[in-house]
Amino acid sequence: MIGMSYANALFAFFALWLIFIGILWCREVYRVKRYSWNLSNSTLFHCDNCHHSFIIKESVNLVRCPRCNSVCICRKRSGQ
Repeated sequence: MIGMSYANALFAFFALWLIFIGILWCREVYRVKRYSWNLSNSTLFHCDNCHHSFIIKESVNLVRCPRCNSVCICRKRSGQ
């Protein structure tokens, strides 16, 4: 067995916990940067009939609302 005093064992325990929390924090920072959302205003569409908002591709002109299944016309906004 390794001879350790209580003070050294407690210090080693807290040091290992700090290293573990530091590794988890670095992993979370990396994950948030890698998988962050990038939404633009032109891809978020608002249905006029049921007032449901959903994401569409920028290249489509007609789309069906997933909630009420009505056909929605996507008009390009001026100035964008």
